[in-house]
Amino acid sequence: MNTPRTDGEAFDEAGEESGVNPQAPSHHGSEAADRYVADSRGEEAVESARRRRWSREFLDQSVTVCSTLHASLGEQVVLIMLSGERRVAQLAMMGEDYAQVRTPASINWIRLGCVIGVETDSAVSADPNAFEPGEGCLEDVLDDLVADELPVTLHLTGGSRVTGLVLSVGAAVRVEVTHSAQVAVIDTKHIEIIVLPMRPPQRSL
Repeated sequence: MNTPRTDGEAFDEAGEESGVNPQAPSHHGSEAADRYVADSRGEEAVESARRRRWSREFLDQSVTVCSTLHASLGEQVVLIMLSGERRVAQLAMMGEDYAQVRTPASINWIRLGCVIGVETDSAVSADPNAFEPGEGCLEDVLDDLVADELPVTLHLTGGSRVTGLVLSVGAAVRVEVTHSAQVAVIDTKHIEIIVLPMRPPQRSL
């Protein structure tokens, strides 16, 4: 009497007779897997190169005078002014529309719109996402000077300068001119630089 065989037993016999191990992976399957891995690695390399290229292009396009100034805080730079003047300055802080620089003799607030270029000793990372925007504007500085009643020199568009006490700030600034009975009224937007002289140290008695 013939015992019926299951499909699995018949398959096992066929495999043994042909000399093929049915559990072993096929040669063609291994080649396909290798190709898949190679293709995946190639796609990753292309994507990585694309991301690096995009980052370089983004950084190149985002480098501005303002972002370079932010990246140079605390460093000595050369400011190229709209007037053609070149100023060597150490950047102390940044406001919304000005850069504050200090010298041994004075504190200066320079309107950013008057700075058309900046030279640095070395390359700086000027990514605008790397810093917080400055707080306060030039008008706020003038308001503080009114409260402190400190004499300043205002550098104006065109090269004129006015020295005196700032009396009030609005669309125009009123300045009590030093050594004069006159009061100057100046369009605020034409103030390029505010210079506050540093008081010499008092000698002890």
